[in-house]
Amino acid sequence: MLPIGFAPLVPVPALAALAVLAGLVVLLGLVRRARGAMLRALGFALLLGVLAGPRWLVRTTTPLPDIALVIRDRSPSMAIGNRTRLADVAFHHLVTTLPPDTRLRVATVSGSHDDGKPLFATLRAALAAIPPDRLAGVVAITDGEATDKPVAVPSGVPVSALLAASGNQTDRTLSLIAAPRYGLVGHHVTLRFVVRDHGVDDRGTKVPVRVSVDGKIAARVMASVDAPMSVPLRIAHAGTSVVAVAAQPLAGEVSVANDQAVFDLAGVRRRLTVLLIAGAPNPGLRTWRLLLKADPAVRLVNFTILRLPAEPLAAPVRDMALIPFPVNQLFGRDLGKFDLIILDQFANDDLLLPPYLANITSHIRAGGALLIEAGAEFEGENSLDRSPLEPILPARPFGAGTVTGDFTPVLTQDGQRDPVTAALAHDHLGPWYRYESVQKIGGVTLLRTPGPARAPLLILAHAGKGRVAMLLSDQFWLWARGALAHDPAMAGPAEPLLRRTVHWLLGEPSLAARQLNARFDGDTLTIERRSLHGGPAGSAVVTDPAGTASTITLHRTGPGRYAATMKTSEAGVWQVRAQGMTAYAGMADDNPKEQEDLAATDRVFGPIADRTGGRNVWLGGTPKPGWVGLLHRRHAALVTGARDIPIPPALPTVILALALLAAAWWRERG
Repeated sequence: MLPIGFAPLVPVPALAALAVLAGLVVLLGLVRRARGAMLRALGFALLLGVLAGPRWLVRTTTPLPDIALVIRDRSPSMAIGNRTRLADVAFHHLVTTLPPDTRLRVATVSGSHDDGKPLFATLRAALAAIPPDRLAGVVAITDGEATDKPVAVPSGVPVSALLAASGNQTDRTLSLIAAPRYGLVGHHVTLRFVVRDHGVDDRGTKVPVRVSVDGKIAARVMASVDAPMSVPLRIAHAGTSVVAVAAQPLAGEVSVANDQAVFDLAGVRRRLTVLLIAGAPNPGLRTWRLLLKADPAVRLVNFTILRLPAEPLAAPVRDMALIPFPVNQLFGRDLGKFDLIILDQFANDDLLLPPYLANITSHIRAGGALLIEAGAEFEGENSLDRSPLEPILPARPFGAGTVTGDFTPVLTQDGQRDPVTAALAHDHLGPWYRYESVQKIGGVTLLRTPGPARAPLLILAHAGKGRVAMLLSDQFWLWARGALAHDPAMAGPAEPLLRRTVHWLLGEPSLAARQLNARFDGDTLTIERRSLHGGPAGSAVVTDPAGTASTITLHRTGPGRYAATMKTSEAGVWQVRAQGMTAYAGMADDNPKEQEDLAATDRVFGPIADRTGGRNVWLGGTPKPGWVGLLHRRHAALVTGARDIPIPPALPTVILALALLAAAWWRERG
């Protein structure tokens, strides 16, 4: 670039117009072959040159050092094998051998928290802070993988890669395409996944894949590489299950960490069908209906029996609005359709014949659920204790029968530990005024009367494969009525108590009295054990995905509750065993994009290096590469001073131009 500039003495448009006029005058003279035309052209040129204001620019500069940009890949995949060691050795060698008059800028790629490996995004941000005319080269110390798109660098800047391996590697990845998070108990959901191999062309090869649920094999299939695969999974129970999908490792692959995928699958029940039968109209019937119908997951069928089948009518049948009770249909053909049967103040007084009550007993033993609210009808000859239901009842009439008087229910020690009622320990419990005196013969008492009587009020029990709950007071409705009336003295936790009791009856795993749970919060494994009878905290045996077992001590966190935590970074299915119970927890990769391909490769940086004149160096063979070929000198300089000199000198040039014009006029006259 010539050090010449211009500072016109007149506006540029005016200067251009003068140049055009001068050109026309000269052209006319040349056409006419007038003498002195060339002298006139030279004079006009000198005048226009003076008006253009040419300047000779003199600059004083100071050389600037070049800048070398190094991108350090510290993403999780760099922890595989000896990649980190190779990368660190190469980086420290570059730092100690940095050429003179060169400055080093370093940017780090972390690639954590599900954002993949944003290597080129890091490069873009670093380039924005470096003057393009000083950038001498870009060097990435990496395994060659990047999950974002390459970016353009300034022209003439070489981009090189120091690859932390001995050469291109292979890797197998199992990726989830559709992993169901919820499913109906007893139904099937579809799992879809795909197996991909990197660094080897084996499309269509069959690969064994194992699907397990809570550590138990659910399916074994042969999946084709690069072809999506679907596997049906049956939801066996409510609650969370840990599903693991694992492919057979690829021979010679760099890592098996991404050969499997783990996710949680929650089993949910379909809309529950509840059969509520009231032995007679009572103040609590409306409360039962309101509480049950408020739950969108409940479909309620309610009957109140107002007359016996053989009871004579006081009016002609055609004038009666009552309908015959469909006993045979409900307790014969359709009994198995009900998830829960509630008997509200129901007596054994021929409303249901013994064969139908026997059907209920069989239904409960086979896995059904029964909730009984007992009142005064539980005493005497018509007690359900004297019916075919007697074998599954956890209590029988005993003592004073129906006891009246003001009292406030309290939680038993078991009730303070049991998940059904432990959450209500700090709730206000309103007063009741009547309860049934019984002898408990099975199950667990969660609510009782205060004082020395300590009479059971809520008993939970198992009967074969099913469950039974008995509420031994007909005053439950007072809590709900008090809440509706905004009466804090009478209100109580009616809705949560009923909901949790119903969910326990239906086998909700989180409400089991004795349970072991394990879950991951980030990289922390949390273990919780519940015990109804307390006792020492003990320990738990934790088995990692590789099969290595370790023992961890539990600590008491509350009545019958024990817990422990441990840090880990290994993805996969973890097994926890304690007190004869087993729990599973799945730790998924926190950066699935990063795990898609763990093989070191020059696939990304090879074309970039060829296009920009850079180099690709495998650190396994050249652990300490030099800067040769990694940098192109830029010779940037900083202007520290500037001055300009007019050329030619204005006054002598104007005098000369006028003299030439005068000479041209003189010659033209002669």
